Amino acid sequence: MSLLDYWHIMEPYLDRHLHRALDDLTDEQWHAIPTGAGNSIAFIAWHYIRTEDNIIHWIIQERTPTVWMQGGWSERLGLPRVSQGTGMPFAEAQALRIADTAGFLEYIRQVHTATDAFLDRWDPADYNTRITLKPVGEMTKLQAMGQQGFPHGFGHIGEIQHIRCLLGLPGIGL
Repeated sequence: MSLLDYWHIMEPYLDRHLHRALDDLTDEQWHAIPTGAGNSIAFIAWHYIRTEDNIIHWIIQERTPTVWMQGGWSERLGLPRVSQGTGMPFAEAQALRIADTAGFLEYIRQVHTATDAFLDRWDPADYNTRITLKPVGEMTKLQAMGQQGFPHGFGHIGEIQHIRCLLGLPGIGL
């Protein structure tokens, strides 16, 4: 089984858990920092989805405009135009607020739809093209997809589940 075959099996599972983690939150819960020392669910979800969007579009497709750019999501959600949160100063990350969480859920849907559409047509001859993924380093495009796909996504969904528990909300069965 190829990584892309595995992606098509696991991505709906990942997406289902992400939506279980986010769909029932109030605005206060989206932006809460329960221990005062971490990031909010809003920041973590935004970083995770922006990273997928950037990796699939800007990096793997070599500067293809992201869903973020094409949809004017920065302006719609009141979030940074270019940043995806990697290396963001801690105070700035903690202050991040999503102005329209329902709109953000739509952005997630559009990113996943665009990712699936790209993967369905991705030419295997391009898998081993080498790229530099900042701040991680040089790797093939397929490695970038594998590294930033599931490990990154499941790690951040686990963080979100932990914050949900700290807020007294039910877990998501991850």
